[in-house]
Amino acid sequence: MKDKAFSSIDLVGQCLIDSQRTEVFKDAIKSIVKSHHTVLDAGTGSGIMALFAARAGAKKVFAIEYDQYIAEVAKRDFFENGFNKKIKLLTGNAKNYIYPQHTHFDVVIMEMLTTGMVDEFQVQAVNNLHNRKVVKANTIFIPKAQKTYVALANTDFNLYGFEIQMVQHLWKGFPGNDRCKIISNKELLHEISFNLPNDEFFNHIVDFKANEDTIVNSIFLSSVTILTDSLKIGDTLSLNGPVVFPIKPFKTKKGQSIKLSISYKFGGGFKNLNVRLLKK
Repeated sequence: MKDKAFSSIDLVGQCLIDSQRTEVFKDAIKSIVKSHHTVLDAGTGSGIMALFAARAGAKKVFAIEYDQYIAEVAKRDFFENGFNKKIKLLTGNAKNYIYPQHTHFDVVIMEMLTTGMVDEFQVQAVNNLHNRKVVKANTIFIPKAQKTYVALANTDFNLYGFEIQMVQHLWKGFPGNDRCKIISNKELLHEISFNLPNDEFFNHIVDFKANEDTIVNSIFLSSVTILTDSLKIGDTLSLNGPVVFPIKPFKTKKGQSIKLSISYKFGGGFKNLNVRLLKK
């Protein structure tokens, strides 16, 4: 096995202590989960969402985790909190996991989310649930949807005296976020509903109107996660961090209409994000 320089447990810990993100999921789970429900927590990480579901009174909770080390951490958490009999840990990849025969989930909790679903595999994991027929039309998904918005931007990529054009996450509270200036209207790029299967490949033409004379050298992506009909959340310390993606620069004038073709595979990473300026 190749050595790893980065442990995914770091990200799991960051998500856990992000109280803004974790508390809103707790509220959603508490409002949805009932005593007759069988619940799936996909990508359980620390196990906190599965624990919320168990404490809310779910009949049975299944928690699936791909990383063996993280799975062991979650398993210990379930035991230490007295829910090891109610919560069953499944170790495997949610993208292609074969669930036990005759399984049906009343509620699915899945926070395998990134801005625009560029990096994470929630679309594939949800599609697998539909393909395996372990969810039905009445299955409740938490979150139920994600909306992603895009805008034209001018970003100062000069860092420490060097021009470094690379993808940047503008996490809330990080220094330097003011280096990105949005120079158009924000347009809806896509809305993904998790109670339905979704195409893994996305392609859309977006029409912008520039609000000043300047140079466009990037796009600005932001997402909103819709947990229930009454609960939604934007960017936090670990969720929906806005993203600046560098593109080939072009000049624009105030009021000018700009069309971009934006395409990528969900979960394919930023290396597969393609942005193309259409003829003016």
